[in-house]
Amino acid sequence: MAGVGYCYNFSLSSRLYTDVVQEPGVKWLHMYMFEERDMVQAMIETALSCEDCFSAIILTCDHPHRRVQGRMMPYFMQAEYPFSDLNQPFFPNQAAAGSDKTTLKQLLDPVYMEQIIRDGGNPGGSNSYTLSWEDVRWIQTLVNGKDGKKRKKKIPIVAKGILSADDARKAMEVGVDAIVVSNHGGRQCDFAVPAIEALPVVAAAVQGKIPIFVDSGVRSSADIVRALCLGASGVMLGRPPLWALACEGSEGLERMLTVLKEDLKDDMRSLGVTSISQLGMKCLFPPDQERIAEIVSACGEKLT
Repeated sequence: MAGVGYCYNFSLSSRLYTDVVQEPGVKWLHMYMFEERDMVQAMIETALSCEDCFSAIILTCDHPHRRVQGRMMPYFMQAEYPFSDLNQPFFPNQAAAGSDKTTLKQLLDPVYMEQIIRDGGNPGGSNSYTLSWEDVRWIQTLVNGKDGKKRKKKIPIVAKGILSADDARKAMEVGVDAIVVSNHGGRQCDFAVPAIEALPVVAAAVQGKIPIFVDSGVRSSADIVRALCLGASGVMLGRPPLWALACEGSEGLERMLTVLKEDLKDDMRSLGVTSISQLGMKCLFPPDQERIAEIVSACGEKLT
């Protein structure tokens, strides 16, 4: 569908990258920073060997621990799997890149998993406890070279997981090309600020210098309108596409996106605007504008 892109999680996807690159549409390569840098490098180089397939790399910057994996693994072990899948690599792209070749059968073996964990390992890569802006610089150099001219066309780097003005400025200082205001869907830190409240603060710090996207909690066209009014260039969807796919597969996904797009048009008509560029703070209820201004001011920023 026109205007809708796809962030492809290379390291954890169950679908091999060689299949994904055949699909039409805009695709961003979604990466996590692992302790095993050689694994990250191998995956990025493998993915980018498909020329002009991924138009940007989106790096998750708010996941410096392994809490979620540790708690989710038991659920994977309770699920039922076809016998034919047991000896296949659980992370096919990592296997294709020559790194992790752990099979589903091994993951479901508690003795094997206990030994792996005891030895300090983590199937599928270990999220870096020391994640920093130096990792972002390393990714930039790896992808585009020190002078940014490694490739015929520079691949933009997008930093995902920004929730403060300070981090937004740091992201720009290290040269990222866009940021995603996100609290990881509330899954990493239960008391993190809602992304929608952090958005105007980040927008005030960025001042239009780079694009800002937002995710975490986007469920309806009204959420999209509010995000655009508060300074977002666009939004990212996570759970709604999963729900649609679970209900009706690809047809359900297309229907969900079509309904969302039509609802967005109707919301704009209700606001009396004819283009996205006309959305802004002026479209919000005055008391809401005042509250947003107070939040931004309390964070040491000024609305522009």
